[in-house]
Parts: sequence; C-alpha cells; structure tokens
Amino acid sequence: MELIPTWVWFAGGLLFLVVELNTTTFFFGIVGVGALFASLTDLFFSGELASFIVFIVGSSLAAYLAWKFNIYSTTSSGIKTGPDRLIDRRGIVDERINSSLGTGIVRVEGEKWRAKSESEEIIEKGNKVVVNGIDGTTLIVEEIEEGDMQNEEDDS
Repeated sequence: MELIPTWVWFAGGLLFLVVELNTTTFFFGIVGVGALFASLTDLFFSGELASFIVFIVGSSLAAYLAWKFNIYSTTSSGIKTGPDRLIDRRGIVDERINSSLGTGIVRVEGEKWRAKSESEEIIEKGNKVVVNGIDGTTLIVEEIEEGDMQNEEDDS
C-alpha cells in the first residue's frame, strides 16, 4: 500500500492552487505545482520515492521560475500595485495636513489616505497635492499649484 496515493498528490496540488488564488503569497502555488508534478509521476511510474523527489524538484523549479521572472516584486516592473501606484498621482486635501501634530487626510484616485507634508509645512483643506513617497500607510505629499492638476481624476 502506498503511503501517499496519486489522488492525494493531485487533490493536494489543486487545493494549494485554489488557496493561492485567495492569498497571493506564491508559496501555496509553488507547492501546488510540485504536488501536481508528483501526482503525474506517481500515476505513470508508481513509486513513492520518485514522486517525492519530483515534488521537491518541481517545487524548486517553480520557486526558481517565480524568482527568475520576479513575480514577488511590485516596484521593478512597469505595473505598480498597492500604495506604490499612487506615487506621482495628484490629490486633494480632505483634512488639514499638519505633520507636527500627525494630522492630515488626502483623497487620491477616490481613496482617502493619511498624509504628511514632505517639507513639514501645513497644507490647508482643499489644496492640491502630489504624492512623492510612502511611509508605511502614510502618503508623503507636496503642495502644488492649481494649474499642475493634469492627472487628477474626478474626485466627486
């Protein structure tokens, strides 16, 4: 009797891939790919040692390809995700920004974010800003002139 039957490798691989769809850690996807390779090996060659070796090699290959194609990073590719996508975007101050008091809310692309002034100056409500950086969950902004609002979306 096999310790790990073919269907367990296959079901485990599918389960890990489904979990990956809901987590985006890439860990579960890598293990899922290795398990699917192991299920195919077990189906055609029927050997637990061979299946386990293929699982390790398949998972390692998937991890190498994930690293090689840089799927872990959001900043080196042309596509920015998360808060990185807001850098260089323009917005409007919803709550007065006073960096020394730690207050300030801006609206950028329809989302409200905490903000602090890059130059530590106070920026009044309704003024226009541009996002220059990110510190944790706080946007680092700089006040801009009214005419510089080229990329602003409709904030209503």
